[in-house]
Amino acid sequence: MCGIAGIWHRDGSLPRESDLERMGETLAHRGPDDHGTVILGSCGLAHRRLSIIDLTTAGRQPMTTADGRFTISYNGEIYNYKELASTYLADVPLTSSSDTEVLLNLLALRGTEVLSEIRGMFALALWDNQKHELVLARDPFGKKPLFYQLSNQRVQFASEPKALLSVTKATQNKLDREAVANYFLHEYPPAPGSMWAEIRQLEPGSWLRITKKNTHTDRFWTPHFLPKWQTDEKQALGTLDLLLRRAVERRLIADVPVGLFLSGGLDSATIGWYVSELTNEPMHSFSVGFAEQDFDESPHARRVAQHLGLQHHETTFGLKEFKEGIERLVPLVDMPLADASLLPTALVSQLASKEVTVVLDGDGSDELLAGYGTFKAAEAAERIPGREAIAPFFQELTSLLPTRLGHFTWDFVLRSFVRGLPYSLHRRNAIWLGSFTDVDLKSLLMPAWQAQVDMLFAGPDAVAKEFTDETILDQVSALTIDGYLTNDILVKLDRATMYSSIEARTPFLDTDLADFLLRLPDALKREKYLLKRLMRDRLPAGIVDRPKKGFGIPLGSWLRGPLHDWATEVLDATKLHNQGILNARYVTRLLREHKAGRADHRKKLWTLLSWQLWYDYWVANERGER
Repeated sequence: MCGIAGIWHRDGSLPRESDLERMGETLAHRGPDDHGTVILGSCGLAHRRLSIIDLTTAGRQPMTTADGRFTISYNGEIYNYKELASTYLADVPLTSSSDTEVLLNLLALRGTEVLSEIRGMFALALWDNQKHELVLARDPFGKKPLFYQLSNQRVQFASEPKALLSVTKATQNKLDREAVANYFLHEYPPAPGSMWAEIRQLEPGSWLRITKKNTHTDRFWTPHFLPKWQTDEKQALGTLDLLLRRAVERRLIADVPVGLFLSGGLDSATIGWYVSELTNEPMHSFSVGFAEQDFDESPHARRVAQHLGLQHHETTFGLKEFKEGIERLVPLVDMPLADASLLPTALVSQLASKEVTVVLDGDGSDELLAGYGTFKAAEAAERIPGREAIAPFFQELTSLLPTRLGHFTWDFVLRSFVRGLPYSLHRRNAIWLGSFTDVDLKSLLMPAWQAQVDMLFAGPDAVAKEFTDETILDQVSALTIDGYLTNDILVKLDRATMYSSIEARTPFLDTDLADFLLRLPDALKREKYLLKRLMRDRLPAGIVDRPKKGFGIPLGSWLRGPLHDWATEVLDATKLHNQGILNARYVTRLLREHKAGRADHRKKLWTLLSWQLWYDYWVANERGER
């Protein structure tokens, strides 16, 4: 895994090597093993390397073809690179055993059409020194990030916005108002936007070709749910077993130690089972626990590790680790992400980095196999007649319920369900997964920042139009993949692991496996039915049927108790008033209601805190730099 960056002056002027080096240095955590820069006329590329395959200098980047025409800076892993080399590059002399050299020559030979044949994760930049063209591309699910700035005179790209900000300070204070409003709805700024008006994200499964005068973008992969597989349960079980085995086997390819994030749930335990079948040596596994029993899954992780013969390591996340994590992560998280599980994920990544350089992870199963409660809730909501009309009545009733601050308590789930009833299916999914509604934002945002509120559902609306013929489960799957998976789950996983300089691999998001799972009939994938059937006799008793736990932390009780003063200080009313973005009175009311026990505002408050910590450091520049 690596960090990439580059500058191309479309007007023909030369980039400065000092700028390239500065961009690379900001990405050092993504690649501490090696670094390089190259200037090819008006285009300069930078690279930070985390050595995974071919640890020698033969795998160093940026890498150029033998004829000098094409140069690549690439972040990721191509798991089928040997097969692709055998098929297309038999006559090309290769000087290394790295997937980078194979990818470079494949792109030189076949162009962007080869991207659909790649099985892996990647963000890449390919410079054509003959045509003076730059191609950027990103893997199907967006596992690896890629940001860019584009003007008539200059193109810049990087793995993280901080690298772009390091050479264009003026960009720092130019916020994208649509992205700001989107953040408070979704808890993240969805691609292709970022928090900055001049910085864009390349969307997953896409490539962008930039010439001196034009740009062109296209998709090489999108999820397909139709036509459905014509298969019975026995055949489907056999196919799932085969594809899961191959997906895990592909992700064991490495010249460095490989480990496993183990939560104690079905998904990571499934990956662990296949690992134990495919390897001779016990693999290291890693989990994080909590003192609060309602949030703690570590006993289940221990059971699975013992059952599978894994070398298990644990750490505990508490208030001390929370405070240390905030101090460490704020200077690294250059886009706000209101997923509190980033903190324990970063902690367990630190633990893993002591033993391994690569970790396998169970993410992706819930989105593909209807594992989240939102899938079940969506089907239930669609069966309620006149739900929009009766929603205010139910909202009034749920407001009378006592608030409990445990993990997904029944009152929390019921309030969340009722909150989404007035909305259409696709908009409801965003409301359920986020913190603030569009109505809330009329109170939260100051008038000058409310202009974009009416456009907030543009993303879900577009997905809904694309998948109108699919079932409710498939529509929710498409919405969750396009939004939550790409912009939250995979961002969290990438940043948390990269901050500790380790690489995370997600077997469930192997595109061969994903294509199969997406096209299964509802009955075989609802609530992970087929996966549970496959793994029932392979895992310890009770693991397969354990309710979905997630990776939450006890924020509700902490913000009512030991973190309340800290939260009040971060969300200081005078500061908010002076910044002019958030309504300070509304924010103060949320803090008071939560403290007094009149409401459970944990998600809203964490979304606000994540925003404000980010804003203070990255926009207001409260870190001593002037």
